[in-house]
Amino acid sequence: MPPTYPLVSFLIPLRNEEKTLRQCLNSLLSLDYPQDKMEIMLAIGPSSDATKTIAEEYTTKHPCIKILDNPTGNTAIGRNLCIEHSTGEMLMNYSGHVVAEPNLLKALTETLLKQPDDVCAVGCSNLTPPQQSFVAQASGAAFLSVLGGRSFFSQNAVHPTEQFTDHISFALYRRKPVEQVGKFDPEFWCGQDYELDIRLRDAGYKILYTPTTKVLHFKRPSIKSLWRQMYRYGIARAKMVKKHPKTLRFFHLIGPAFILGALLLVILTAVHLIPIWVVPLLIIAYVLLSFISVLQIMRKPTVVIASPIFFLLIHVGYGLGFLRGVVYSKL
Repeated sequence: MPPTYPLVSFLIPLRNEEKTLRQCLNSLLSLDYPQDKMEIMLAIGPSSDATKTIAEEYTTKHPCIKILDNPTGNTAIGRNLCIEHSTGEMLMNYSGHVVAEPNLLKALTETLLKQPDDVCAVGCSNLTPPQQSFVAQASGAAFLSVLGGRSFFSQNAVHPTEQFTDHISFALYRRKPVEQVGKFDPEFWCGQDYELDIRLRDAGYKILYTPTTKVLHFKRPSIKSLWRQMYRYGIARAKMVKKHPKTLRFFHLIGPAFILGALLLVILTAVHLIPIWVVPLLIIAYVLLSFISVLQIMRKPTVVIASPIFFLLIHVGYGLGFLRGVVYSKL
């Protein structure tokens, strides 16, 4: 590290984060980085739990933590509020349900400072904490698998070496490029960090992945919350494609194709254009692909057995959300 550590501002929008907020803040306060060179900005939206109480408890003990009011609850607006009230030369895009490795900030700042100015951001892998609920463990394994999009969605990727990428979920940015392209778009209540990265890359900047550190990302703890997440992701992706058509990739259409293909299969089977035995054959193939995909990530028997259900939730939820977003993308 250089003799003078750069001042880093964490951008953390919060809403109903009482279950993980303490772990999040404790990990940031334990970073191998001077606290007087950190600003932890908390933009708190309307919460029905103890999120604000917990945040206020920490601000009384740690002057580096600052609370901002975000009455809209919009994540992008919350991140922009954090930027507007911060003074850091670097901005850390973060979340209240993420836990940092002790070397996170030191590794990211050291890596970014070595890069030329056209490298505007650096980030790392986000993995699932081992102590989560069964639903979170199973969905985390699914997201890290090929069938769950690991090979297609860069935010889930894990690489052995440094390389450029199109997007990283929890990244450290140089402040100037983020302000230059207009910060986060409030229209994107979901996926606003990915949309920001699109504009940064369009402006000629690069985003770097480093394997030197990682964060632990708490996944949705229940079937209902996972379904809602995937449905929202699908809507957001359709909205993204509308604003940035060139970002459309074939794998974005896998979810919608899954839905439409299933409907077509039912219709063709009902009118006897496809033999009835094709349906169970395809179901068996899907189940086997689910098992194989998850076995490459985790060998816990209960997770492997349940994997087809979670892949179905991911594909159907995302697919329905995408189709709805094509027609109407307001949430």
